[in-house]
Amino acid sequence: MLARLLIGALLCPFFIFPLSADEIDQQLVRADALRSQDVEAFRTSLSALSNKSASFSPAQVQYFNYLNAYSLSYSGKLIEAVPLYESVFQSASDKSLQLRAKNSILNNYALVRDFPKALQQIPDIVPLLSLAKDKDKHLSILTIALFYNQLEEFEQSLQYSARVIGQELSSRNACLAHNLRSESLHNLGRLDRETLNTTIEVCNASKEPIALNLAKLWLAQLMLASPDSIAGALDALLAIQADVESTNYPRLTSEYYTALAQAYFANKLFHNAQESALKGAELAKGMGYSKPRKTAYYILYQSAIEKGDNAQALDAFIQYAEADKAYLDEYNVKQMAIQQAKFDNLEKNIEIQLLDKENSLLKAQAALSREEKQNHRLLITLLASTTILVLMWAIINRKLHAALREKAQTDSLTKVANRHYFTELASKALDRMSEQQDVLSFVIFDLDHFKSVNDSYGHPTGDWVLKAVVNAVRKHCRKEDVFGRLGGEEFGLLLPGCNEKKAKEIAESMRNSIRQIDTAESGFTFDISASFGISSTASSKYQFEALYANADEALYGSKKHGRNRVSVFQVNGESDVGNVGQAFQPA
Repeated sequence: MLARLLIGALLCPFFIFPLSADEIDQQLVRADALRSQDVEAFRTSLSALSNKSASFSPAQVQYFNYLNAYSLSYSGKLIEAVPLYESVFQSASDKSLQLRAKNSILNNYALVRDFPKALQQIPDIVPLLSLAKDKDKHLSILTIALFYNQLEEFEQSLQYSARVIGQELSSRNACLAHNLRSESLHNLGRLDRETLNTTIEVCNASKEPIALNLAKLWLAQLMLASPDSIAGALDALLAIQADVESTNYPRLTSEYYTALAQAYFANKLFHNAQESALKGAELAKGMGYSKPRKTAYYILYQSAIEKGDNAQALDAFIQYAEADKAYLDEYNVKQMAIQQAKFDNLEKNIEIQLLDKENSLLKAQAALSREEKQNHRLLITLLASTTILVLMWAIINRKLHAALREKAQTDSLTKVANRHYFTELASKALDRMSEQQDVLSFVIFDLDHFKSVNDSYGHPTGDWVLKAVVNAVRKHCRKEDVFGRLGGEEFGLLLPGCNEKKAKEIAESMRNSIRQIDTAESGFTFDISASFGISSTASSKYQFEALYANADEALYGSKKHGRNRVSVFQVNGESDVGNVGQAFQPA
């Protein structure tokens, strides 16, 4: 009898073990729901589940691996998480879990800026869309929208987020859809408070702290654009500081402290602006040369200028220039990845057509004994078609590569050199002038009150102004001069063989031509003016960074003394400022 009791006691755990499988499923689902709402609770759930992993079924192992990969990703170990996601994709029988794993791989590669590998995931995602659950299909579409935002293809992202907004979504997916739409509109300069308030309301209801605080951050940036609400923007940012920091999400925290630095600067709290900008730049390091890092360095530069610390300003400006160049290089990489994906798709289609033609040829040869004469003509026709197709492919390939090269070197709006290509040409020109011991001047100019043109008459009118200014300036450029758009409304010119006196004469001619632009063609009547800064190798040697910084200082002098004038950098620190009338500001 005692032996039977002992045997029963030993067997009891095994009889109740099957009941724990449902409990494990429920715990996995609960952990999944917590992963973006409460990261500490999520990690605690994973830790508790790991103690039971020996009793997991194969399906539970894959689900647990997916959640572990997400935890790695959330902590910033994006590449380390990819093999774990890939094992889930290869091994899971659940098509929805496979789809989620591939979505995560795409997202991780995008976050580390490996855009070609991110694009390679899409062919695996598309076939799974029709096999997955609706909520996972919606999330996949939103992942692609998120990817397009990371590629800075914001119009494309809007199209994808619009496909799911209005559908029956989970609260989390609804928040993500509205958040992605707001992010696209924010970057396109078309975000309004009504859209933002809707996003905040949806994300607040879904308890998604990252998306919610991003939306509140954009609202504060929208307030910063209005002079009447600058102080309110600072208060709004300070109110969410604790919530932002509690997420421990690198992208959100870096963007937050950069925006906080902008708000402090706008409120003339320059010391606070420097502290926040330094923190924003440090937090953004893990994301490469991102927009927040570039902006943070520029705020550091502006704050140092306001405090009169020229050494600190120069150091900050050099860091800003490096970050800006790296950001533009990254943007070009994104565009090249997109164009390469299009080219690969075109090449694949051509290859399929060639294989189809080859198959037809083999069939024709098999039937040659029956219809020799007819198939001989068919063979000639097929060979001719194949030859034409190959020639077309070669022509398309050559044109595509030429278009890619032009896109990488040219500003799409004004058709002058972009910042990256301008910097490359400047480096070559300076090396050549250094070898010849010849002089070179650098001219930088900035359109006065250009933001007011966009605000008063709209961005299409602003684009018209930029193109009109480029056409007016080009009339004064020599064949050997290099003309480029450095960003926004800022342009630069390299004048080889030109001393500062001659450069100033040329710049004055350009300034007058800009001043004389007739804006009636744009549909509005207003005045245009520009402020110029000049430096040369005589004062700045043959280093482009020094040329740029000194010309920018001279430009600052032009703006400081009323705009619409030409200033030449002087080594003694006092720029030679031209005496011209006040700048013209749109009504």
